[in-house]
Amino acid sequence: MADSSATSTAASAPGRRLRWSRGEGDLSALEDRRREVRRFAHLFGELPVETKATCPVCRRVVRSVFDRAGDRIVLTYDCDGCGERREVHHDHIWTSVESDRPGSAKQTFLGYRIRPVLRRLPRTVETLCPECCALVVGRIFVEDGAVLMEKSCPEHGHFRDCLNSDALLYSKALWWTFEEHPGHRRPQVTDGKVCPSDCGLCNQHLSSPCLAQIDLTNRCNLRCPVCFANAAATGKVLEPDYNEIVRQLKVLRGFRPTPATAVQFTGGEPTLHPDFLRILSASRDMGFSHIQAATNGVRLADETFAHEAAEAGLHTLYLQFDGVGEQPHRYTRAFPGLWEKKLATIENCRRTGMKICLVPTIIRGVNDHHVGEIFRFAADNVDVISAISYQPVAFTGRIDEQQRTAQRYTLGDLAHDLAAVSGASPLRDMFPLSIVAPLGQFLEALTGRPKIRPSCHPDCAFGTYFLVSPDGRAYSFPEVVDVEGMFSEMNALAARIKRRGRLTRLDKFRALRMFRRHFKTDSAPPDLDVKRFVRTLQGLVDKHAGRGEGEKHTYKTLLCAGMHFQDRYNFDVERVKRCVILYSTPAGVFPFCTHNCGPEYRAATEAAFAVPLKPDEIKSEETKS
Repeated sequence: MADSSATSTAASAPGRRLRWSRGEGDLSALEDRRREVRRFAHLFGELPVETKATCPVCRRVVRSVFDRAGDRIVLTYDCDGCGERREVHHDHIWTSVESDRPGSAKQTFLGYRIRPVLRRLPRTVETLCPECCALVVGRIFVEDGAVLMEKSCPEHGHFRDCLNSDALLYSKALWWTFEEHPGHRRPQVTDGKVCPSDCGLCNQHLSSPCLAQIDLTNRCNLRCPVCFANAAATGKVLEPDYNEIVRQLKVLRGFRPTPATAVQFTGGEPTLHPDFLRILSASRDMGFSHIQAATNGVRLADETFAHEAAEAGLHTLYLQFDGVGEQPHRYTRAFPGLWEKKLATIENCRRTGMKICLVPTIIRGVNDHHVGEIFRFAADNVDVISAISYQPVAFTGRIDEQQRTAQRYTLGDLAHDLAAVSGASPLRDMFPLSIVAPLGQFLEALTGRPKIRPSCHPDCAFGTYFLVSPDGRAYSFPEVVDVEGMFSEMNALAARIKRRGRLTRLDKFRALRMFRRHFKTDSAPPDLDVKRFVRTLQGLVDKHAGRGEGEKHTYKTLLCAGMHFQDRYNFDVERVKRCVILYSTPAGVFPFCTHNCGPEYRAATEAAFAVPLKPDEIKSEETKS
């Protein structure tokens, strides 16, 4: 079992400087994994395709066949008890479907056909075998009000898992994506054909990064039971030197048509890198407007170090945070006194002007009851905490089905748990992250500068923004503004400005009218007007508008959302193609859910570039454990 959070690893004292040579990397393990992923791809290139599926009548797993019936794809169940039954499935694996969104790209910049988001169930899905990681065909369907995925591997048989406990919320999310994007002009792999085996980044990828990531080190001074990467576990250290990190940063800034503007340093614990402060400064000088660190806060609990990091250019901490108080950290982190470190780190951010996104890894039956306490804690400290990224646990490696079912926590579960503590309505107030993509496009059209645009798959993230009044009351955005109407109109206005190539006075009038039309004066906080709300929206994606002097003109906001990183049980290839969290590594650029989960290319990269721990270091790591 592994943490789905990029902050699942943590901090100790800086390690030895390692000699670094990219030329020494042996990528054979990476190529082996790629071959494993695509070894069954030829079996479902043409219909019919045999599989196993759950009979919709008796619920037994039976032999089934995908085949074509006219222009539709049909799954035929061959059930001994119920007889033969057929069910139409929405599909874009074997059929050519175009996006229902006007203005959507039909191909990537290098000519790969874009498969649009399918908004109805049941549907076919390209996924992975949990045992061998091979690409297989499966389906997503509704059963007893929940959304499930099932698939069959030719070698390892049938698997099924819950994608979302609330089919209605899942269905709502599917409808809130906008245009498909054509990807990258300069992918590192230009002839990729089988996703996710051709990562690097390849010509099939559709989205620009909202947040690019670089692992600075896999060193760590915590031994978290739910961690997916640390030097103690692997027996090796992967710690690129300063020049290699700068090279990777240049790769991210070289993305076209949209350069990466936000970077997060991860690990292991990134603050352990001997050149951490120097790397922050280099990122700032290269034009990254948002510089973040995924950390457990142990080193940043030191006030001097926190001031040095802020001065070097660090803007935001993605702070590992599994609950309020010492108790919830005992199971997930096993580090005595960690809560006091968290509080010290939060106070240091308050002093230095840095912001915090709390990152709790949520496991059903372990700490899901802390969802509400974390929300209340963040609202009470909204001056320094700007977001909570709840991350339902992802399972890596083998896990018993009964344990997985008991501990699986979905975005539907999170929506209801958040509503219970905040007073929000799940169906009214919760949306996928992709609904705010028009905001980035609109500000980009207004300013001519690239803005973060979360064009991720609607299955990836789900939640809402809250406006927190001075008396501590949290108002969900849909209480204050017609979210659906505003973002739909904003998207159309941004497209009009982009087609024209310039901003007119009429566009400014239309924008102001748009905000006034959709703002709900009667239900908004008494000290919030349209002008301040617009500045607040701008501050969400523009650090200069939302911090420092600009913060005086905005309203306190708190993003509360879940990002459910995939594992092999619930893997969907179409999600990976739209990933907006991309890792830059010595071996290439990878989506989060291929690097850390799914194919787990992280392990192959470490095999190529990590160096063994020395005997004295092994002893030191064992002592920490």
